[in-house]
Amino acid sequence: MFYLSQIVVESLKGLCYANPGLTLLENDKVVYQSNVDEIARKQVTLVAGGGAGHEPAHAAFVGPSMLTAAVTGQVFASPSAGQILTALRAVRSPHGTLVIIKNYTGDCLHFGLATERAKAEGMKVEIVIVGEDVAVGREKGGLVGRRGLAGTILVHKVAGALAAKGATLEQVRHAAQYVASNIATIGVGLDHCHVPGSSSFASLADGEIELGMGIHNEPGYRKTSLPPLRTLVGSMLDTMLDTTDPDRFYLPLDFSKDRVALLVNNLGGTPALELGVVVKEATEHLVSRRGIVVERVISGFFMTSLNMPGFSFTLLRLPSEGGLDFVPLLDEPVGAPAWRNGTTNRFTTDVVDARKGLDKATVEEDEVGVGSLSNREAVIKAIRTAAEHVIAAEPDITSYDTLVGDGDCGHTLKQGANAVLAALPTLPFHTASQLILSLSDILDANMGGTSSALYCIFLNALAAGLKISTAHDGVATASVWGGGLEVALRALERYTPARPGDRTVIDALAPFVETFVATRSIAEAVHRAREGAEATRKMKARLGRASYVSDESVIGAAVPDAGAWGFVALVSGLKAGLEARRD
Repeated sequence: MFYLSQIVVESLKGLCYANPGLTLLENDKVVYQSNVDEIARKQVTLVAGGGAGHEPAHAAFVGPSMLTAAVTGQVFASPSAGQILTALRAVRSPHGTLVIIKNYTGDCLHFGLATERAKAEGMKVEIVIVGEDVAVGREKGGLVGRRGLAGTILVHKVAGALAAKGATLEQVRHAAQYVASNIATIGVGLDHCHVPGSSSFASLADGEIELGMGIHNEPGYRKTSLPPLRTLVGSMLDTMLDTTDPDRFYLPLDFSKDRVALLVNNLGGTPALELGVVVKEATEHLVSRRGIVVERVISGFFMTSLNMPGFSFTLLRLPSEGGLDFVPLLDEPVGAPAWRNGTTNRFTTDVVDARKGLDKATVEEDEVGVGSLSNREAVIKAIRTAAEHVIAAEPDITSYDTLVGDGDCGHTLKQGANAVLAALPTLPFHTASQLILSLSDILDANMGGTSSALYCIFLNALAAGLKISTAHDGVATASVWGGGLEVALRALERYTPARPGDRTVIDALAPFVETFVATRSIAEAVHRAREGAEATRKMKARLGRASYVSDESVIGAAVPDAGAWGFVALVSGLKAGLEARRD
């Protein structure tokens, strides 16, 4: 029925046709409020997004008193960092921008990368990550944490209403974080959804349901036969409210005094007639059988999973102290089409922004020359040698990754190294920060997967750190690089739970940075990075593809983590290049 390669952008265009006041940046799949310049002058702007397939989230929540812009990826896939950066540039505000995302690895890394790049360009940006799925218990969630679900829309609602009232970026971020920390969501699927273009898909057995099924068809925590609706609803709500379950009780409710808002979300394929009964049963269970004060009940389509028959409940614990009152913020009328009071004023087919993308960063005049490189030729030699070392190490990296991973790490790093070599004659060498940003752009465009996002987050934060560490007219000394590296490592730690000992690239990267900061010796830093990589031979994998392989197989292979080995090759090349210039 549809041209699958264009279904997402065609759907976004239809959204804008039906809702005047929305404009589409077609190439980047960014929907924003048409009067964005006027909004940005007056208030904090809000950006959200994620994969398609969850409509109306997120683009249909763009509108007055809610999101300023939303960026959409392909079905069930995170948008790229480039798309997200376009959205951030489109809504840039002197008051700052808040980014709200769901807790999925792709979203965290790509939105994190774009956020760090935006900061490096001088934007004021904060980020709030939402993960409220009680189906993912503490033991299972581990370092990754819980999935983000329909409760994310309540974060949009409260933050958007507060921003429209002129609150500061810190106030909006604080409110958004409160909601994110005080919501819990549980869902049920009566069957899997059907992803467009797939020739087959899994199905539940007749009369079977799956409690806690994810919005991308991920498994839930239990399959069972379909009970009566009242029993099912009560069981789901009790799972969220069971204070005796240390694995799934996340919502810090005091049943004697706390008030809640209830959001009932249609996962896509539940008839409105049936959803009305679900709302009735849920409200009565909370009020009559649990004795909880329910201040607001909100129901409808908020975050779907394509055509999945099912629904989810979200409970928000409303603040009882500290001067916060979220009920007026939940009641505040908005112009976003997917919220229940959305409105339109006129019709027009002129909804597409003809620009290809906001892909030009503005460099402030007083930044030119800040952090200049003391020896351009030495830096060129170091970059070239680093890339050559990575390329030479590719067979070993691939071999290690094939044994305990998916085998693509070496190829990915080699692609990035070759792209850097090809672009070397055109790189900007007037300042350290601009050079690092250009290298990040190259890797973002030519490397895929997690490696790209991790390196680019690190490089963008490094560029921002170099600006912080350099005096207005200073030179990028070893001390300046050390300060920038420390900022970059701390930034990376905000977007990945990986730490030394988890058998990842961090086992080499962290000791490299910490040693260079302490000693200003690249030789000693490389030595410590190599020690860290070698130590991964005996580690269990806690993150990445290798974490799905049995501990016995990982340790038995006796090979270092491929990403850590690739990083050692890179910094060994940097060291060799710098030493060659001194000889």
